Order: sequence, then C-alpha cells, then structure tokens
Amino acid sequence: MPQIEVNSLQDYINCITALNKEPEYDEYFRRKVLLFRGQSNKNYELKPSLARYKSGIEDLCFVERNMIEMTKYKMPQVFDDNMKPLELLSLLQHYGIPTRLLDLTENALVALYFACTSSESADGEVFVFMDLEDDVVNYPIVNAVADSYRFSKGSFCPLSLFYQDVMNQPYFLEQKNANLIIHKDSKSGGRWVEECCSKPFFVYAPFVATRQKNQSGRYMLFPNKIKHQETDSYFASRIEPLSKEHECIKLRVIIKADAKAEIMKDLRILGISRESLFADSMDIVCEEIKNRFFM
Repeated sequence: MPQIEVNSLQDYINCITALNKEPEYDEYFRRKVLLFRGQSNKNYELKPSLARYKSGIEDLCFVERNMIEMTKYKMPQVFDDNMKPLELLSLLQHYGIPTRLLDLTENALVALYFACTSSESADGEVFVFMDLEDDVVNYPIVNAVADSYRFSKGSFCPLSLFYQDVMNQPYFLEQKNANLIIHKDSKSGGRWVEECCSKPFFVYAPFVATRQKNQSGRYMLFPNKIKHQETDSYFASRIEPLSKEHECIKLRVIIKADAKAEIMKDLRILGISRESLFADSMDIVCEEIKNRFFM
C-alpha cells in the first residue's frame, strides 16, 4: 500500500493532487471518487465508534439496540420513527452516540485538519479511499445493514433470516420482487447478503446539521463480522476494523507530529478551522473567539 510522509501543507497538496493524473473512470466507465479520513494518531485502527465498545456483554447488537431505543425514547422530537435507518444512524453519530458509521469526507483539507488535531506527540494519518460513484445504487442493502440491530437473534444472526426480514422492510420495496425472483430461497438470499458485505460500504446520508455540510461529510458503514457454518453464514456479535492494507485504500499519508502546528496555521488561512467546521456549535464558536484573545 503506497505510503508517503509529509511535513507541510504544500507537500500534502502535492501528493493529493498527483492522484488527479490517474484515469477518472474504471474499465466499465464508472466514475472514480476519492474520499478521505484523517486520524490524529497513525496507530489508530480504522473502525467505527460502536466497534470500540468494551464490556463483559458479548452481544454488540444488544448494546446498539439499547442505545438507539433509549435515545429515541429520551428525544422523540429529534429522532423520528419515520427516519430511514441510515438517516437515523447519521443523526445519532452527529449527537455522539456510538454507531457503525465511520466519518469520511470528500474534502482532503478537512481530513488533514482532523489528522492534525491532537496535541499528543504522535504522527497523524490521512487515508485516501477510492469509491465508485455508481455504488450509490446499493441504497436498500446499506439501509438493511444500518438496521441490523432490529433483526439480530441473540448473539448471532443467520444471513438467511436477515434476508427474509429486510426484504419485508419499506426501503426494499423497489427491489423486492426482483430480488425474490433471483434469490428464490432464503439460503440463496443469505449468500447474496454475504456477497454485498464483502467490500466496504461508502454511503451518503442526509445532511442534518451545518457541520456535516461544512465538513463535506460521507461515511463508511460497517456490517458485523460474518462467520460460516455448514448450513448457513451468520452475522456474529463483532465489528472488525478495516485493514489498512485493503484494496479500497489508494494512499496513506503520514503527517509528522512536529509539523502539525504549522499545518494547522496554514489551514486556518484557507478557511479550515475548528470554528468553520463546527459552525453550528455555539460553544465551539465562542471558545474559538475567546482563544483568539486569551491565548
């Protein structure tokens, strides 16, 4: 996997813009799209906040269900029962509830900002992902995966049962008949679900907050780990990190720790700052104003 170290904003821009020299379309004339994620420590894994849960409770879907239902109960004016699953997860993520979504951005400078945010003496890292714009047609299956917690049966969920459940959901209405013709039995449907989950889901979700728009937000959606039995495959109660060597990662850019402060100053000149990226948070905006005069 290509890996480059940078010590300045200009170095970073040079290595990102060099990717524009590559073909814009794949062999099937599908448009390639670059997505980015910045992490302040290069030792961090690529996994969503829900996957960081550590406790004696083994059933992660049970924890996920309880968090989501409790949030909906406490704030019914915010979390509408009519929301599609992906929209719900996006809003939960916005308010700090751990979900199976990993934040990405379409803006390379935003990713660089997040790679430089920590004051710890660790190198940061920006991941450059390559997605195909046509993959947005996976919308029904990504809603099904986002809805996983509702269909879990104990500590694991057979994919054949998962298929039967999701095919009866409103978000599958358009594809239901076609899928039932192709996958006439639930075992076949389970294999189809497994095939869909064999590569990362890069997903869109509605912008529900100004910061999502300012940060050019996108997401990676993580299904539970798939395990195999003789009779069926199933979703286990684990979410595994994405390998940093995965083929969807085009480039890893290491941001040297001693260059972070200078890069952050240069980013502010370009309009990328904590204040601009979190413009809908009065607390953050006021804190940034205070810091201009008291620090």
